Amino acid sequence: MSFVSNLKIAHRVLLLACVAFAGIVTISGIFLAQRTIEADYRATAEGLSEREAEVARMMGHFRETLLWEQDFLLYRQATSVEKFNAALSSASAVVDALSAMSAPQHGADLEALQLGLRKYAAAFSDLVGRNKDLGLDASSGLEGAMREAVHSIEQRLEATADLELKASMLTLRRHEKDFILRRQTHYLEKHAAEIENFSTLAKKAFRPGAQRMRILEALKVYADAFRLYADATLEEAAARTSVTATYRQVEPIVTRILEHYALEKAATLSENADVAERNITLAIRLIALALVVILSGVWLIGRSISRPILVLAASMRNLARGDTMTTVPGIGRRDELGEMATALEVFRQAAIERSELEEDAARVRAQAETDRLRMQEAADVRAQERLMRATADLAAALRRLAAGDLSFQLTTQFAPDFEPLRHDLNATLSQLRDVMAQIAKASRSIDERSCEISGSASELARRTERQAASLAETAAALDQITANATIASTRLQEAHSASQRTNHRASESSDLVEDAIEAMQRIEQSSARISNIIGVIDEIAFQTNLLALNAGVEAARAGTAGKGFAVVAHEVRELAQRSALAAKEIKGLIQSCAHEIEKGAATVRKTGEALSDISIQVDAVSRHVEAVAFSSNEQSAGLSQINAAVNQMDQTTQQNTAMVGQNTAASTVLASEAASLRELLSVFQLGQFATGDAGASNISAAA
Repeated sequence: MSFVSNLKIAHRVLLLACVAFAGIVTISGIFLAQRTIEADYRATAEGLSEREAEVARMMGHFRETLLWEQDFLLYRQATSVEKFNAALSSASAVVDALSAMSAPQHGADLEALQLGLRKYAAAFSDLVGRNKDLGLDASSGLEGAMREAVHSIEQRLEATADLELKASMLTLRRHEKDFILRRQTHYLEKHAAEIENFSTLAKKAFRPGAQRMRILEALKVYADAFRLYADATLEEAAARTSVTATYRQVEPIVTRILEHYALEKAATLSENADVAERNITLAIRLIALALVVILSGVWLIGRSISRPILVLAASMRNLARGDTMTTVPGIGRRDELGEMATALEVFRQAAIERSELEEDAARVRAQAETDRLRMQEAADVRAQERLMRATADLAAALRRLAAGDLSFQLTTQFAPDFEPLRHDLNATLSQLRDVMAQIAKASRSIDERSCEISGSASELARRTERQAASLAETAAALDQITANATIASTRLQEAHSASQRTNHRASESSDLVEDAIEAMQRIEQSSARISNIIGVIDEIAFQTNLLALNAGVEAARAGTAGKGFAVVAHEVRELAQRSALAAKEIKGLIQSCAHEIEKGAATVRKTGEALSDISIQVDAVSRHVEAVAFSSNEQSAGLSQINAAVNQMDQTTQQNTAMVGQNTAASTVLASEAASLRELLSVFQLGQFATGDAGASNISAAA
């Protein structure tokens, strides 16, 4: 404690801060090490997760190849092969990337996966080649050659009437289709047997010669083409099985790789958790130790500071109460508390000196207060005398001002405190004299001008009355003209309305005619369609007649078995003939109706043209009437405006007459008011100031 007591407070706080800093640095180091270890393990786990994601992406591309494989087998398009190769290349690229970022223990599985992808690509390529050999469409490859051969035989058989040979050809085609659909070998045996049967039938149906030779050669070409197509089909089926097997061989490898990644990731996370738990336990122990050390140091250093401060605070309180005899502790210390004790001793000595000085100052203040009171009483007496003199002169001046006397000035000097008041009163008297002089001059001028205004107003009133009478007569005449123009305008409006109604009825009639023409045209079009239908019925009756005739011929060939059918055919033929005759009669009637409708439509069109001419003429008359009505309305409106203006002028003239009378009365009142103003101004005594001369009388002499 002696070592700590000799240190200054700043050094003690710095020592405590160093201890706390050392603890914080230790704890921070532990946490940083923990974060670094966790980051390493996290990076490892993220790398494994990334590799798992890459494997999943590779499987997506790999499954996409299966989709394009099936698409190629269904539609046999070259674009499916391209997309298959692109998806497989993407999967292979992902495997190469995994090989670059994975650990060496995974190299064998990834190499096996890459080998499986290459085998799958080779198997699919072989499958594509075999499908190209078979033909990607119906006209290419072995399938195209087979179809061309069988079509050649069918064309040569078209000229023959041997039904057994044609039936044998159909049987060959059926076995061919069954094999293509089911791909079973017993259909090949059936097809080969039917080839022998067809060859035998061809030899029976055709004599030895060029025709038989051509058919047998075509049959041989077809048999060879089918055999090659069948062999290629079976090989293509084996290739499909090989592609499926290689695809399935890849899936267990991918599953094994994912399992290895999952186990490695779980081990990494478990190890990371163990290390984190150990570091957290160590950090908690170090934090507890650092807290104990810091709290102990704080208590010791705080106690070494607080105890001397409490003793000094007690001495300060005694000194504040006025106890200057108290002893200040800690004066000999070398820290800040010793400096505080020394300063407090200085304050104690200063308090003693201040007490002595306050006693001397109290005696001086008592003497000064006695002298001040004596001087104040003398000054008050002198001020009272000056105030009495000033108020007496001001009272005399205000009495003369109340009596209307403005011809004086205050010339007696006042005390310096009241001298501004004397100057202000003299200035007020001067301004008031000037104002009263101007008012007197203005009242004389008003009296003279009011007399002139009264005479002029009387003359103006007489003239205005004459003008008002003339305007009243003019307004009555314009009222009559405006009424006549309004009646004419009303009649023209009625004529315009009648012409518009006539034009409207003509337009409606024209529309009805147009509707009738359109109806006639629709009837003509319907008649034409009915004629076409009748023609079709006539053609059907003709075809039915031919069919009945053919049926009768066939029934005759059949003999006794076809007699009943011959009777039915005869009846059908009779009905067809009657239908044809009825259709011809209906067609004639429709043509006659169409001719009459055409005549009626021409008549209606002429009526429509006549109505259109009438409507045009009525429209022209309506426009002329409308123009005349518009001009009449404009004229009536102009006369109404003129009438309103004249009436307004009449009212204005009458108002002017009234205003002139009011002005005359006002000028008379103004003259009387000016006389009253002169009488009021006579009360004031302006003296020589009424003419603007300078001078003043003494207030004492005037009083």
